[in-house]
Amino acid sequence: MAEHDLDQLVQRLEAAARNLLSPERFKHSRGCADFSAEACARSGIDPRAGRAAGWAHDLAKELPRKRQEALARECPVTVPESVFGNPVLLHGPAAAALLAAEYGVRDRDILEAVALHTVGRNDMGPLAKIVWAADKLEPGRGHVEEEFRRLCGGLDPDSLILKALEATIAWLKAKGREVAPETLDLYNTLRKERA
Repeated sequence: MAEHDLDQLVQRLEAAARNLLSPERFKHSRGCADFSAEACARSGIDPRAGRAAGWAHDLAKELPRKRQEALARECPVTVPESVFGNPVLLHGPAAAALLAAEYGVRDRDILEAVALHTVGRNDMGPLAKIVWAADKLEPGRGHVEEEFRRLCGGLDPDSLILKALEATIAWLKAKGREVAPETLDLYNTLRKERA
């Protein structure tokens, strides 16, 4: 994607988020976009790609479930089949489908980052890892302590997502919520690689 096109995409996605999302979800998307851009810059990834994916990651979150299901089936990125059995996870692939269909995005890294931010996958790339972590760690997330967020600030994408996975899994378990099998698999794989 050309530099000028990426700049325009970021602007278009910010405007779309403002129009499609509630003020709270818009604020979260801004936090995710900012966190992603900063982590990308530290990791040698174009921060505009991180910002675009951050703005786009929840674009389908507030759409009706049936619409999310239909869009998710059109996702240009392969997602685990289990996503379709859990309505909470559908908005990632649905947003990626929106990006491709309505915004003409063809950048595989951005599409993957948006599609997989709800569940993760072992073979996802650095941008997807950053956006996954940013969604969980951005400053608007009240359950994440600032000291922990600051500790994560200088980490490479693998270390960053591992820390975010640890915090997210602990939070989900404390709330009595299910952790997607693919998310656990990603966590266990990264832990083994670090051992």
